[in-house]
Amino acid sequence: MKKRDWKRGLAFACVAALIAGNLSESGPLSCVNAEETNLFTGGDMGDDGSEFWTVGNWKFEGSTWEAADTIKYDQWAAYDGTSSGLGINFGNGDGTVSIYQTIASLTAGDYTVTGWIKDTNSMTGNITVYRGEDILDTDSLSITSDFQQFTSHFTLAEAETNYKIGFHITSEQGAWVCLDSLLLTKDATGETESTQEPTATPTPTATPTPDSNMLYSKTFEEGTNPTDMSDWSQTWSVDSSATSKADTGAGNNTTTVWNYYSATAQNLTAATTVTASDAGNYKASFLTAGENVTGTISLTAGDRKVSADLTAGGWDVYTLAETGALTVEAGAELTITISLDIAAGGYLKIDDILVTKASDDEILAAKKAKAEELQSLITEYKALKETDYTADSWKTLQEALTEGENFLQALDGDYTSATVTEIEEKITNLKKAKDELKSATVEQAGINVEKVNGLTSDFIGGVDISSYRALKDSGVKYYDFEGNELDDAGFFKLLKDSGINYVRIRVWNNPYDASGNGYGGGNNDLQKAVDMGKLATKAGMRVLIDFHYSDFWADPAKQKAPKAWADMTIAEKTAVVKDYTMNSLNTLLDAGVDVGMVQVGNETNNGIAGESGLENANTTAIFRAGCEAIQQVEQDRNKEIKAVVHFANPEKQNYMTYAKALADAGVEYDVFASSYYPYWHGTLDNLKNQLNAITEKYGKEVMVAETSWATGLEDSDGHANTVREGNNDAGMDYDFSIYGQAKELREVINAVAEMNKGIGVFYWEPAWIPVKVYDPEAEDAEQTLATNKAAWEKYGSGWAASYAKEYDAEDAGKWYGGSAIDNQALFDASGHPLETLKIFSYVKTGAETAKKISTVKNADAIEIELGSTFTLPETVKVTYSDYTSGAENVTWNAQDVAAVNTNAAGKYTVNGTVSLEGETYQTKCVITVNPQNLLTNPRFEDGENAWILSGTGIKVLMDGKDSKDGNGYLHFYNDSDFTYDVTQTITLDAGIYRFGGYLQGGGNLAADSYEVYASVDGKTQTAEGELNGWKNWSNPEVQDIEITEDGTKVTVGIRATVSAGAWGSWDDMYLNKTGEVTPAPAVTPQPTVTPAPVTAPETESSSADKDTSAPVQTVDWNIVTSNVQAKIAEVTQNPNINSVNMNIVCSGETRLPAAVLGSIKGSDMTLALHSGNGVAVSISGQDLKGTALNALQNIDLTVDSKARNIPATMVASKKAEATKQLSVKDTGAFPVAVNIHVNVGAENSGKYANLYRYNAEKKQLEYCGSFPVTRNGQSMFALKQGGDYMVTVTAAQPKEIVYFNSGDYAVKAGDTLSAIAKRNHMSLAELKAKNPQIKDLHKIRVGQKLNLN
Repeated sequence: MKKRDWKRGLAFACVAALIAGNLSESGPLSCVNAEETNLFTGGDMGDDGSEFWTVGNWKFEGSTWEAADTIKYDQWAAYDGTSSGLGINFGNGDGTVSIYQTIASLTAGDYTVTGWIKDTNSMTGNITVYRGEDILDTDSLSITSDFQQFTSHFTLAEAETNYKIGFHITSEQGAWVCLDSLLLTKDATGETESTQEPTATPTPTATPTPDSNMLYSKTFEEGTNPTDMSDWSQTWSVDSSATSKADTGAGNNTTTVWNYYSATAQNLTAATTVTASDAGNYKASFLTAGENVTGTISLTAGDRKVSADLTAGGWDVYTLAETGALTVEAGAELTITISLDIAAGGYLKIDDILVTKASDDEILAAKKAKAEELQSLITEYKALKETDYTADSWKTLQEALTEGENFLQALDGDYTSATVTEIEEKITNLKKAKDELKSATVEQAGINVEKVNGLTSDFIGGVDISSYRALKDSGVKYYDFEGNELDDAGFFKLLKDSGINYVRIRVWNNPYDASGNGYGGGNNDLQKAVDMGKLATKAGMRVLIDFHYSDFWADPAKQKAPKAWADMTIAEKTAVVKDYTMNSLNTLLDAGVDVGMVQVGNETNNGIAGESGLENANTTAIFRAGCEAIQQVEQDRNKEIKAVVHFANPEKQNYMTYAKALADAGVEYDVFASSYYPYWHGTLDNLKNQLNAITEKYGKEVMVAETSWATGLEDSDGHANTVREGNNDAGMDYDFSIYGQAKELREVINAVAEMNKGIGVFYWEPAWIPVKVYDPEAEDAEQTLATNKAAWEKYGSGWAASYAKEYDAEDAGKWYGGSAIDNQALFDASGHPLETLKIFSYVKTGAETAKKISTVKNADAIEIELGSTFTLPETVKVTYSDYTSGAENVTWNAQDVAAVNTNAAGKYTVNGTVSLEGETYQTKCVITVNPQNLLTNPRFEDGENAWILSGTGIKVLMDGKDSKDGNGYLHFYNDSDFTYDVTQTITLDAGIYRFGGYLQGGGNLAADSYEVYASVDGKTQTAEGELNGWKNWSNPEVQDIEITEDGTKVTVGIRATVSAGAWGSWDDMYLNKTGEVTPAPAVTPQPTVTPAPVTAPETESSSADKDTSAPVQTVDWNIVTSNVQAKIAEVTQNPNINSVNMNIVCSGETRLPAAVLGSIKGSDMTLALHSGNGVAVSISGQDLKGTALNALQNIDLTVDSKARNIPATMVASKKAEATKQLSVKDTGAFPVAVNIHVNVGAENSGKYANLYRYNAEKKQLEYCGSFPVTRNGQSMFALKQGGDYMVTVTAAQPKEIVYFNSGDYAVKAGDTLSAIAKRNHMSLAELKAKNPQIKDLHKIRVGQKLNLN
């Protein structure tokens, strides 16, 4: 609960500032020690794996760059026990580096600053802490060659906002200073600390009522019932990457709050219902702090609603959102709803959700405010012109105006007889009539477009057609709306006739290698800009020139200097920037190009022309040189040319920082432009706020320089798209259809038009379509793809050509190929224009079409138990061309329905069709048949029935608060350390089984243990679970439980060793049969004794290597274990035997039992598992040293040597004398060295066998290494993980880079550490040991790198 005055005035006016006050005496104070919270952001200096200049937590000032030439996170700059520190290289000279951070707000009190510093080069230097307006510490610390801690104390007599705290680091040229572990804390104030009880443990007491007008209060403190959001429904639009949990506030609010976070863009709706005890006027409110989130809180009674927008003002900046009043009778149900629109990575902390009854004075003030709002709307709407609208819609507005005027006249300033709700109804009716006005000039079209009011005649409707020339050179054809093929002049005339008045063209300095091969992406040199600029000018459009000041793509991730500028000093570079810009513009103008605007850089968040960081004086010097060049040409030519700066990522809310840096450096420009792609860049409201702030502070015009939207998720050129199924396709506000494309672009145009100085919008690359349309199912698919690839390479019509590798090895050099946005074009794949090409015309008039289906949603997935029946829905959800939604009847494919075998576990897809107005649309429903659950009472809905509970702190509860579903769950909590064991014994027939369940909770320590287990005949198998927070469920599961005889008794259970205060619950346990046991004995070849170590077990003599039709033989691992142990005993007694290779013929699934691995662990024995067709895998006992066997026992080393999973085009891309595909079933990273042996034939002796792994996600072959083929045709490779592989044979070793390294894993949405460990055959403790940078086992972030080696 945020500390605020319960008895504050409940005014209905929008509250812009926090109200300070004390907690009511009726509620206890609950807080954490202030010193536990680091008020610096990123004080760990990169321990989370982030890049210093990408994150931008720290700023620089003064003469920093006169002293330092490089500042970055570096592992060698890390203080003991951390993984990264800040390395500062004094490469430019003696001087002072001034690094600081601005803290949004600090309360009054005492503070301490600490950190660690050293200089590895032992130069003379010191560090001094400074704060506020240049308040320096009186003492400084000399920097030595060993890390030492510095400390500074200060006191704030009153609260401060935007308070600067920094460090002056002074040293000599040649110093390399390491700075780490910076900590800013507020000193403890002696407040009484109370220990917060865990969620859902002791039964909480009733919420204290500080005030008789309080109807509902949720403060998340002890005493709130409940202390979490479990009494609210919470619905995520995507939910896989979202968290909803209690959190501890800091700084301005040290009490418990609730935190919503999502790694992907999505929406959340949370709601609960309360009953009004008395008749009266009620309103809802809450406090919010966060980033990249917009939304509302609303209060609803029936069809009446009041709401208020929330503010996400940044970390620890809490703002009150409070609705207007809603008048209800006693007993009325009031629904409180929190609606959030969360951008990717956005979070919102909420506190003090209240519903209060307003006083008479407050209600009277609210009525007056609403009446004034109604009068204001009447005045505004009466100024509209009748001739602009249709007669019917105009009549409806006039009726609403008359009703509003009569209502106000009857009140005559006396508001006692009216209610707030009545006045709001008049406002709502009036706004509705206004919104439903139809333009008299509305166009009949193929899409619906709402007219954008207030567009000026010079509002920019622009498109970026930079790739056009390369596409035309590649053979692409374009057509007009009548189907006529267009020449160059016709294409640009089509743009102009469609309402487009501006063309944007990018320019790279030299996008070619030394042989003249283009880097791709349009090969956009100056001459191409001249060519396309002349065509645009002739068609009557103006031109924006987009200088990247690079030889290839410049964006937030990279700003590389042109090759010719790479070694220049900053003085040389600024001079050449100015000359290059002036000369290029003069060339364009001399050619007759009507240049109206010029961009100085492209998406320059993190630098420009090789200079990094907007705080860097070198960077702003480049901006200044570019703008001065434009202004000089403007003056020389007596022609208005606007200078534009361009940035991206408005969702990070850094635009004011960028604008300030430019202003402070004296950079004069005209337009501040932003990219805006909804799937990356947050909400339009946030974009408006960001750009309006620039206008208000610095007077700049603003615009959107790039936006686009996909009409579908399909690819049409053979190169994966940015927006596709599973990537940037979830949680969006618009359909992926032509109607969604129209809606997105119209909304962006409207948002810019509503900005204070919004001048226009550019659509990015509307003509970037395929060279040839690629259909992977077509007979000529390979030929089409080859044609496209050839064009991308020759003409640069793909996003990047392979030649770009020399300039951009890490991006273009790896992922070169075709268009990644062909599904976002304003033309179809064959070059015919879509209706959306006319969007800039339609927004001026409006457009409408007959109601059609926009998208058909797939039916909700169905899950049934084995042997159960299912019912398919009669309707599915659809969206329409007018942006409404509904349901339509669906016809399910009878053959698909018949194919669903409810007696066989598995997933089944049933396809269906929806028809409307002669058009047919596809949908589907996925039906999962779950295996029979053999447990009794698996969900604890029947209490403790069938389960035996022992230990302490464990019991079954039936309140549903901490259940996965239903009411029952197994709950645990104790105030001292405890253990428990919960078991069920069941009789099973022979077969393979699995046992698992779901676990949630928190408050645990690293030493705690939670596991499920299964015991059969004295042998126990276990699987670890983990606590990830409230209702963030982990799923431990024991697999491959083998029962060899019918009627075997099996005990399954849940057990834990738990520290005091840890809490949580288990639910939805399951025991399923997953396979049969084959009783036939194995035929195992006798092991052979090898007198000396060998590099690779030769396999040519084994019958397993020949593709025969011999009967399938199953391995009896008990016999194998016995033979292994006997052979090891023999070797131990015979000093003449150095090592042993044992060959085992395997068929079907190959999983090595722990007993076999344990037998050879640490020995000189190698097991070679032959799968046939000349392929074997081997594991050495020496390599098992130090490896936990439970991590190995589930490795599936089954090899399919007949696999053909790699696309033929990929196989053909590797020129080889012979190829062989194979697939290793287990795709996880192997925790032990596993070798694969492939016989490629004795005829290839002396040549090279080369191994490639197919990366299906990236659609590429990754080179893993080469091996000289032995005289018997053998080759051997180390495998780091399974998957699909290809072995090629070549005369010479390929000159390729080995880029496969499974040890470097990037965390994905939905990952947990336990799931990653389980997937890669290691314990949670082992994974933690490999990744010491992980401080909290429950906190990992999407994109974080983990070591799995």
